[in-house]
Amino acid sequence: MLALVCSAIFAAAAAFAVISVFVTMQGRKGQIMALLVEYRSLKRDREFLVQITCHGSPAPRGVAVAQSRRINRRNNRSVIETVRSTQPLRAAA
Repeated sequence: MLALVCSAIFAAAAAFAVISVFVTMQGRKGQIMALLVEYRSLKRDREFLVQITCHGSPAPRGVAVAQSRRINRRNNRSVIETVRSTQPLRAAA
């Protein structure tokens, strides 16, 4: 008998949960539809941007940028080498 009562209570709770979900979705139907419309719009925008960027040619890399980077690396190497050479050597314990 106790199992029958517990089953009935469980079924009633499940039915109440399902009904409350449907009532909430009906109340928020306008907001849900607005979100779906916005999602579709964003999807179309992404597809359009992908289509535009696929047809473009890549920009050439500037020569001046690459040269300045090489010069900076060379300067940094010389500084690092001088720091290493001036540090005292430690003996392993």
